[in-house]
Amino acid sequence: MSQQARRTLVCILWFAVGIMLIVRGLPYTGLTSSDAATRDFTPLSGNNVWIALAIAVVLGVGKGFTALKKGARRAATQIVARGERAPFWTILSPFMILLIGIMVVGGLALRKLPYDGVVKGWVIGILYPAVGIGLMIGGILALNAEPLPPKA
Repeated sequence: MSQQARRTLVCILWFAVGIMLIVRGLPYTGLTSSDAATRDFTPLSGNNVWIALAIAVVLGVGKGFTALKKGARRAATQIVARGERAPFWTILSPFMILLIGIMVVGGLALRKLPYDGVVKGWVIGILYPAVGIGLMIGGILALNAEPLPPKA
């Protein structure tokens, strides 16, 4: 698989996960409904919805153009280092696979652990969309990111 095809795959993967996180976070903001019988959180309402979304956008854009920009450059570095015809599964380093696992477990813990429902609405209503926006930006940046310079 060519380097550009692997970069495109990184973009699609990051973008898809970003959309999934935004969709998973919207019930906590109160913008979409959730099954009230299984709900263990209090959705945001009124102005709190827009405050949470504004915070999420600011954090997501900031994360996308800082931390995930560097992550996109790291991904580009790895893709270039693997050569032109490396298999598609080489888009993720072992470190990245471990990091993804830790983030999935952390996200599940945030949603499943019992704590104040109002706090849960704020935390997940901000965090999930923020990370989702950041991932979408990082995915787009990964398409043309310059590889990191070699360490001296």
